[in-house]
Amino acid sequence: MVKQPKYYFEAMLGISEPWSIQDVTIDEKNKLIQINLTFHTEKPRFSFFSKAPENDTHKIIDTGLAKRWVHASTGYYTCHIVSSFYDPTISSPGISRNALMQPNFLGEPNRNYTHQLRQQVALANIRGMAADAISNMLKVDVGVVEEILGDIERTPETYRMATCLPCPSDPIWENIISDKFHLKTQLFPLKLMLSKLKLSMIDPKVDIKLSDAVNELRKFIISHINTLDAEISQICALSTKKQAIEERHNTTTKLVLPALKNNIWLKLITGKIDLNSTNMPLNLFLVRLRHAFQNTDDHNSKIFSLNSLREFFRKNARSLKKELILINQLMNAPEEQKFSLPDERSDIWKRILKDDNFIPSSHIAYKLLLSNLRSQLLMNPDPVVELNAARRVRDFIKHNQRFMQQELRMVLSSNQ
Repeated sequence: MVKQPKYYFEAMLGISEPWSIQDVTIDEKNKLIQINLTFHTEKPRFSFFSKAPENDTHKIIDTGLAKRWVHASTGYYTCHIVSSFYDPTISSPGISRNALMQPNFLGEPNRNYTHQLRQQVALANIRGMAADAISNMLKVDVGVVEEILGDIERTPETYRMATCLPCPSDPIWENIISDKFHLKTQLFPLKLMLSKLKLSMIDPKVDIKLSDAVNELRKFIISHINTLDAEISQICALSTKKQAIEERHNTTTKLVLPALKNNIWLKLITGKIDLNSTNMPLNLFLVRLRHAFQNTDDHNSKIFSLNSLREFFRKNARSLKKELILINQLMNAPEEQKFSLPDERSDIWKRILKDDNFIPSSHIAYKLLLSNLRSQLLMNPDPVVELNAARRVRDFIKHNQRFMQQELRMVLSSNQ
């Protein structure tokens, strides 16, 4: 790699005053870029807002202890951010609420990754990607991805969905405030907020920085995160043109909304069946309901969650036509026979892992899993790793019997 000036990396990573790059180290052999950051105290200035932004820089101090965070990869190079300047008070079992307002290139003192990497992993997870697939896409170790997903799971539900919001340096915020991107909303306080911010940016009498306006908008959205599913879908680019077209079509197919006592709702909320929906408000709602359902032993609370899911389908029947059709098909389909699979120590699983042509399959997720496991075994042919890989293949086929009948029959016939 040709050595680039520091300001090149500052522009690429969204680093601006009072932050700057102190040093850049490039390890060609290990394809690693290390960015060392420094911080200069910024002079206070008049703000349009009555309160200082939540990420006020006075919290950033020189701790004297350099901290290293894994950042989003730069091309084929892994990127690490190193700095002794950060807020040492940010610490919690999950993602801290204050951390959501920090610059994208920093991380929490008790974490090993930056906020931008966390946001990318959270967004990919919302879109239904598995940890292995996220690891391959972002070019980071799968252990880091699993650590981030675990931290997100431990984040309080009141603002957990905010972990997937774009970081303050993302252009989407400037585009919203400058009206280059029109954020559609029915929430009146948000409409007032947007109007105030847009006017403040063009009023010569108001002295306000764009970063302050972005922080104020993000702070508002994080505070109301659980009532802004449609707005989050727009900001995170989760909505699709296909979904918009379907919303404009009247539903003509006679569909039945299953009764609350139908076990289809229990299967949906526990993840036993997957509708493969592209409707992001539904996916966001399901994530929230599943967490509430799994973390309570109260029978009435579980019934309430199931009823909330059914009511969501009832109120959004027009935009969920495809999902309702699939629910009706699953509801009317006879229960498929459950087969007893060979033990994970059976040689059949080892043969599947070694021979791509032994049991061919067109199931994309299954093929991706096999490809990933084979790569792991190639790098580390340890018996324990092989047994764990066999267990994962067996579990995948076991939990997807409905969609893998052909593969299932071949496994059973080959084991006889």
